[in-house]
Amino acid sequence: MNRPPRTLTERLAAFTAALAWDDLPEDVRVLAVRGFRDWLGNAAAGAATPFGRAALAAARSGGGATLVGPRAATDPLGAALVNGGASHALEFDDSHKSTFYHPGSPACAAAFAAAEAGARRGADLFAGIVAGYEAGIRLAAALGPEHYRIWHTTGTAGVFAAAAAAARTLGLTAVQTVAAFGLAGTQAAGLWEVLPDAPAAKNLHAGKAAQGGLLAALLAREGVPGPATILEGGRGLFAATVPSGLDAEAAAADLGAVWRIREITFKAYPICGHAMTPVEAALQLRPEIGGGVEEIVVHSNAISLRVAGNPDPHDGYAAKFSIPYCVAAALARGRVTQAEFEPAVLSDPHVRGLMRRVTLVADPEFDRIARTIRPARVEIRLADGREIDAISETRRGDPEQPLSAADLSAKFRTLAALAWGAKAAERVDGEIAALPDCGSVPAWAARVLSA
Repeated sequence: MNRPPRTLTERLAAFTAALAWDDLPEDVRVLAVRGFRDWLGNAAAGAATPFGRAALAAARSGGGATLVGPRAATDPLGAALVNGGASHALEFDDSHKSTFYHPGSPACAAAFAAAEAGARRGADLFAGIVAGYEAGIRLAAALGPEHYRIWHTTGTAGVFAAAAAAARTLGLTAVQTVAAFGLAGTQAAGLWEVLPDAPAAKNLHAGKAAQGGLLAALLAREGVPGPATILEGGRGLFAATVPSGLDAEAAAADLGAVWRIREITFKAYPICGHAMTPVEAALQLRPEIGGGVEEIVVHSNAISLRVAGNPDPHDGYAAKFSIPYCVAAALARGRVTQAEFEPAVLSDPHVRGLMRRVTLVADPEFDRIARTIRPARVEIRLADGREIDAISETRRGDPEQPLSAADLSAKFRTLAALAWGAKAAERVDGEIAALPDCGSVPAWAARVLSA
């Protein structure tokens, strides 16, 4: 690219191609490794979900990339699809609260498959991961909440994130990376019609984003062109999917000066992010409940209620998108873990009874601030006549309440043990810190992720 970059895509591509792992701030590198660890654990455990099993059944055996859950080989595009979708399937993957976006699933899945396919170094893998987080979060910010009414940003912004991650991991030039973004953008998809009736279909958005971004980078490497105006062009992504509220400049703002990866949330609960502050507030109130509950009112923003307002979920995955269920489980059991979504708990009369007492209210003030924080207020009228309430503005795992390194290690081991057993999960956890310095990602995967 001999002239200065002009379009948003060209600016993103120039940043992506030039990004060097050794030049990144130390805390950014730490967060990238933590993001990979969180993604790997989710990809392992998510392979056993109904979506994960279906995706694995569709993947062909043999090839140069790893299916994380079963630790088997497949082709790189299949690995990106399966690992990207599986890592989103427990609703436990990382998120970015102000954009309602899951950055890790598409970026890490695409980067890891690209690193294996291209026999790249660990430093290339993690430079790609950072590039994917930075591009995806910025694009999700540009698209805004009006896009999110119909389009799932993990699918639409995610395919650009995956393209950035794969392009940088593979060492594409800035010109090739422009083509990769253009080819990725014409694949952008992910419709919210999947909720409430088919929430597992949402996992396809992350998987297809990872696969589409990797495919775009591979095609660009072979010389296939893509439009440099895929974002702001008259028939580009913004024109097609943002009816109002577009902040186009956010897509490439402050590249290299502000690191958006610092804003990610590593989830403490395996539920939709929109249900997390209601759960936090409910857990605050649980010690005060005593005898019984007559009524529960949850105040939140309209977006959260639209996405996670299912009043009567009938399976564990749908319950993760139900604020009434998640609040009821928190009050009844004092925790919200994967166990709370097993059939025995889902059908528990006490939990169901509390769930039926929940009323959801959209609060205009919470709507106004939903792109900065997503607070929730829970009000409970007790059987003895008392009224209690609590508000939560942040969630455990948010940058304001970060999980510790020990918390994240424990989360990884718990998730990975579901797929590999506790001993193997502990062994892999101990090997992740050295991955950025390894000379060959395929060699690391063969040694560390072998069944």
